[in-house]
Amino acid sequence: MLTVTATDVRSRVEHELKPDMLEHVRNTAELARQLGEIHGIDPDRAELAALVHDIADRYSDRELLKLAEKYGVEVDSTEARVPKLLHGPVGAEILRREWGIDDEEILEAVRYHVSGTRGMSRLAKVLFVADKLEPGRDRHYGGLKATRELAERDLDAAILKLYAWRMDELGVAGRPMHEHLVSSHNVLIENVRNQTINEAPGQAW
Repeated sequence: MLTVTATDVRSRVEHELKPDMLEHVRNTAELARQLGEIHGIDPDRAELAALVHDIADRYSDRELLKLAEKYGVEVDSTEARVPKLLHGPVGAEILRREWGIDDEEILEAVRYHVSGTRGMSRLAKVLFVADKLEPGRDRHYGGLKATRELAERDLDAAILKLYAWRMDELGVAGRPMHEHLVSSHNVLIENVRNQTINEAPGQAW
């Protein structure tokens, strides 16, 4: 049972976030709720995770590094080079310590919504996808409608498509890829491959 609800945090989110970020989290919350309902995940928890997922996105690189030190968040070499990646794990600690959110699955979803991670829960997958595919993103990226439709059918397939797009974008730009992104991509490919093999009709050898 949720000890903190979407209704509890909505006014605080509206007070603390700038208008453009507020629009993003509202859109993400709406899509997360829809995907939760489709995939049998508690839509209230999906909505709550989405409303608070970017609570630390407003901080500068320097502030994120300081907050990571304050809350004991480990900073790897990629995060040290690109501190913006820390707004997920730092945000999770802020929510735990300052907002009273103690639902570990929601905190995990917030922690890994930027680059994903190996073994994500279904709630974390919903937030990861909703954050990348909410309708407001259409202003900056094309072709999202097809991936949104794919996410309604298969979360893992949509995540793999998003991983591939992001890895290609970072590679072309010569920017570092977070270790979580690469390892999660590889594990998910193997999981999908094994599932396909297991579901295939038996063969005589």
